[in-house]
Amino acid sequence: MRVPRKRVPPSRHRRCCACLLMLLAGTALAAEDTGPVKQDAPRGAAMASQCTQADRCPLFDDVYAATPAFRHALSLSLRHGGEQVPEWVKDKLPGGKARSDTPPAVTASAMLPLRIDERPYLLGRMTDPENPAHRVATLYDTQRGIATVHYVGKDGDPRLLGDDTEILRKVMTDYLNADSPFARSLARPDVALPIPVSSQ
Repeated sequence: MRVPRKRVPPSRHRRCCACLLMLLAGTALAAEDTGPVKQDAPRGAAMASQCTQADRCPLFDDVYAATPAFRHALSLSLRHGGEQVPEWVKDKLPGGKARSDTPPAVTASAMLPLRIDERPYLLGRMTDPENPAHRVATLYDTQRGIATVHYVGKDGDPRLLGDDTEILRKVMTDYLNADSPFARSLARPDVALPIPVSSQ
């Protein structure tokens, strides 16, 4: 014997539809709330790798704050040399000085994209706002997640840490020599990015 199905009263049907619409609207609002987080991400290594104008590339400390893999690579290379990431590099992390009423001085360069033997890298540097002799320059391999770091401590002693392959060592040396053709080409506002470099 078949039992007749109960009919849902129209008022209850309308209430169910209203609840469904409210649920969908809430989901849409939640998706919009996540928008700013996604907009912050391009400040990092992904944006720097795709940068085509040097004056629009994200700064060293922006990439550090927005890219966990870069933070890890820089920290690892410095730790292997018995050093730590300086506090002034961390200013744009949550809780850093950049969140205070007095923003820190801008001492970071843009992170410029390079192609070294067809492998993508980012190159940039930053100096201590209170001690210009205290500085760090980094050549970051975005595929392998490792960094070649030229670090000058407070004592003025320069050290090359991390991957010291000959071509990487040469790129870093030329980058830090303001009179080298490589450094002069990087300083040009119309430099074509990414910059090709070959070990051949």
